[in-house]
Amino acid sequence: MDTNGRIGLGGLSAPLEPYSHPLKYWSYFWKASIRIIKALIQVSLLGVGEWLMVRCEICGKESYMPFRCSYCGGYFCYEHRLPEAHNCTGIRSRIEYLKRDSYTPFESLSPIKRVFPPSMATFTRRELRDLAIGILIVSAIPLTWLGGLTLRRPLVAIAAMGIFISAFLLHELAHKFSAMRLGYWAEFRINALGLLVTLISFFSPVKIVAPGAVVVATPLYSRSLGLIALSGPLTNILQAIAFLIIGMVAGDPIQALLADVGLSINSVLALFNLIPFGSLDGAKILRWSLRAWIISISAAVLLLASTLI
Repeated sequence: MDTNGRIGLGGLSAPLEPYSHPLKYWSYFWKASIRIIKALIQVSLLGVGEWLMVRCEICGKESYMPFRCSYCGGYFCYEHRLPEAHNCTGIRSRIEYLKRDSYTPFESLSPIKRVFPPSMATFTRRELRDLAIGILIVSAIPLTWLGGLTLRRPLVAIAAMGIFISAFLLHELAHKFSAMRLGYWAEFRINALGLLVTLISFFSPVKIVAPGAVVVATPLYSRSLGLIALSGPLTNILQAIAFLIIGMVAGDPIQALLADVGLSINSVLALFNLIPFGSLDGAKILRWSLRAWIISISAAVLLLASTLI
């Protein structure tokens, strides 16, 4: 060792350095890594901020949250985000595309099956049987009403039977055809309550003809149900008006009597069905339209009152 603190070996000498721990180099590496990560984060945030700061293509207002139009692809602020607000050119082409004829006619080799509403003239065997039973019961009611005139004037009795049958049959067919017109399946069915009310009419001065009702198989909306229910009493109101006019111009007593029969049975039948109770037509009409129910029941009451004058 010389005077400068060097160790000599073979004519060579090297300086004596102090001892350094290995963890010292790891700390340098760790601090440098943290600085690099911070710099990268700052750069990335700066880039995101610049990307979010977009100017509106209409007013030039900068926005961190721009709205991108799905039709034209432009970026806009909140005020001009809608297509009509920035006079979008892309939506015009989209509308023109939708207006174009997008199908090509072709000839099908297989027959095309179409679905139509049920036929207006469709009657099942059971429905025809129930209608026949109802007609027989209804046709017997005027015979008890006319009394001894049935034997003295058989033609008058037959005409009265026809009036009763038309009041009953047109009422029920109006329900059926209006339901099928709206696309619903409907059939007439005899029911026990209706038969009981009709049989009571044989011995009551008030004649109610309701041996059955039209059953609609499909659940209905209130409007459709109201229209179908209104069609029945409306036919009776129209018949009653017709008989009222006939009675006013009739010169023969027999014609006046038959007109009075037609006016009475149709007005009573209309008023009875317009009662807003249970499954009667009045309850269905009232749920659909209060105005339609008030007008129809007022007409029925006035027609019935005209028989008492």
